[in-house]
Amino acid sequence: MVILGVIALVVVGPRRLPSMLRSAGQLIGKVRRMAMEIRNESGIDEILDAEGIRSEIDNFRRLATGEISLDEPGPRRILPDREREYPGVGCDAYGALSEDIVPYVPSPAAEERAAIESAPPVGTDGALASTGAEVKN
Repeated sequence: MVILGVIALVVVGPRRLPSMLRSAGQLIGKVRRMAMEIRNESGIDEILDAEGIRSEIDNFRRLATGEISLDEPGPRRILPDREREYPGVGCDAYGALSEDIVPYVPSPAAEERAAIESAPPVGTDGALASTGAEVKN
């Protein structure tokens, strides 16, 4: 912080530094007031209190500042209900199929195409075409 102050003193100069710091402080104050007005108008604080999220946000802040660690148990541990998260039956069950699923039945045209594609090639005279070089007599 001292280094930034020295750099600002050198760059701006001793005469203009107090006025620059004052205008920076006023700008920061305006931004904070605008943020508080938005919070008051939106009612986010009441929502956080009603949902009980504020304590979780405070825990995150304490974790970020190092006041608590991940190893310490929190005030309450929420264990997921495995049956609710991974149901054994119903539409959300593992391996469940959609109700409107139709099993694949190949059409007769698709079966004919597959038979033609798997057949050996035929020459122009109706005989099977050879795969090697033809020998001329």
